[in-house]
Amino acid sequence: MWLCNFVYGNPNFKKRQEQWREITVSCRSESEPQLFIGDFNDVLSQEEKVRLHPKPQNQVRDFKNFVDSNALIDLELKGGRFTWFSNLRNEFVTRERIDRALGNWKWRMMYPHAYLSSMPAIRSDHSPLILYLNPVHNVRRSFKFEAF
Repeated sequence: MWLCNFVYGNPNFKKRQEQWREITVSCRSESEPQLFIGDFNDVLSQEEKVRLHPKPQNQVRDFKNFVDSNALIDLELKGGRFTWFSNLRNEFVTRERIDRALGNWKWRMMYPHAYLSSMPAIRSDHSPLILYLNPVHNVRRSFKFEAF
């Protein structure tokens, strides 16, 4: 059994910081495998954002510190680098990877080959994500020996 937590990062940075504190409490109090998936409204590095103006460095640092201090592992994203696209402004589109899945080490041990796949954004500014668990099954095969 494992816990799946759906996240919507508040657009307000101060409120988002409070969310990270609440998730930290959850991570420390739960011994179960946990996955946090959704729109975090933050990036882990400046490379996860393409825009005229970079993300404020303190926001990137705080989100990365949150992920690192809780020993969360960012799942690989296949199908595209970015998950959110802004409206066209001044002929420039902002692209960011703000949607993701973060698992604790117990969850990652259960699903070492899990990943996210992004689909084309059609009616939304977010790309839909599909979580592929790809569980490892230890199949016990019976040993058969025949002598002729």
